[in-house]
Amino acid sequence: MIPKVICQGLNDLATKMYLVADDLGLIDIESSYSDEMRYVRKKMGQITEAIPLLAGNVRKPLTDVVKMDEAIIVTLELPGMEKEDIEVTATDDELSVRAKKTVEPKMHAVRAHKCERSHGIYRQKIKLPCSIERDETSATLNNGLLTITTPKEVVTTRTRIRVE
Repeated sequence: MIPKVICQGLNDLATKMYLVADDLGLIDIESSYSDEMRYVRKKMGQITEAIPLLAGNVRKPLTDVVKMDEAIIVTLELPGMEKEDIEVTATDDELSVRAKKTVEPKMHAVRAHKCERSHGIYRQKIKLPCSIERDETSATLNNGLLTITTPKEVVTTRTRIRVE
């Protein structure tokens, strides 16, 4: 059995490594070695249970997408996040949300028995049901709920003109 102090230390190290990799943009790169890494982790037995997969530290927030007549409203649960922690980007038909709250320094000074709320990384890509007006998209954060409102792209309908 691995002592709790070592497990917590390994867990903290894995989180710090993930944060550095995320800041460098390495998390988005697909690895051809991911299957091999899963195999190695499976074979490591108890240690793999103590060290979560780095990608496992990323949570997908609960998300609702509502299609209205003139807009799309997306709501995501991001508990504990401040607006400075959140990055929202948009393409014509997709929203991408990243939120990251790092460990507070004073949390390291306190040796907590259990510490699950000191950091969080959320990432979600939302494929939208239609094209949107990116420039008119707005986002608000209220009590851990991020609401993104984006107007649908205006598509002019074609009118058939009769030739006489």
